[in-house]
Amino acid sequence: MFDLRIKTKVTFSFGKLNKKLASILPQTTKRSQRDIANQWKDNIEQGNFQPLAPATVKRRKYKGYNTFYPRTKPRTTSHPLKATGNLQKSIRVTDKGISFNKYGDWHVKGFIRPKRNWMRLKTGKGGSMIVSDKNMKKLKQDIRKGFRLAGRGKNIRNIKL
Repeated sequence: MFDLRIKTKVTFSFGKLNKKLASILPQTTKRSQRDIANQWKDNIEQGNFQPLAPATVKRRKYKGYNTFYPRTKPRTTSHPLKATGNLQKSIRVTDKGISFNKYGDWHVKGFIRPKRNWMRLKTGKGGSMIVSDKNMKKLKQDIRKGFRLAGRGKNIRNIKL
């Protein structure tokens, strides 16, 4: 009949990406956790909360007003959640997630009145921003690298018809 040859080249590999995902996903999770921890610290720093009661401001002038830190003199007397700065310093990324002093949770749940939700996340177009644009870009780059084969690809078919 006639001699027809088809050559195909593959420039990507799902197998290679599958192997890379084991390292890409934990890295992305860690970066997201760092972003969230930094955002929580910024929330405390910006302090857009209900102001302190005059009695609290007055009490904060004295060393030992806080039962958790009896020997610590307050850094600030007028800003909520920043009396000693220990809550903000305690926010860190660990192997298990994000950790912070236990009384930070009391503020969010309202056990300490008034309720101050310092854990809220900034919202983007589609809701809360758990993965920042920078981290999403890095994730896409890593996936692209994981897909790509070295060189120009492999010749996997040489078919004669």
